[in-house]
Amino acid sequence: MSDKNFVHGLLFGGLLGAAIGLVFAPATGEKTRKKIKDKLKELDLEEVIDKLVEAFEEGKKEAEKSLGEEADNV
Repeated sequence: MSDKNFVHGLLFGGLLGAAIGLVFAPATGEKTRKKIKDKLKELDLEEVIDKLVEAFEEGKKEAEKSLGEEADNV
């Protein structure tokens, strides 16, 4: 795994963990929605989505490459 994929995974995991933490935090729905809204304003979602798509495409290519190599070995 490349360092770039690791960073993308780390970023995605951090965002996912933060979102889960906000959702399950013991606060009222109104406060939780406000927290989520504020956090989303802080993020550049377009950049995050682009990085996730890029990481997915790289993973897909690696999987296809591995499957192709395995097929050649059979």
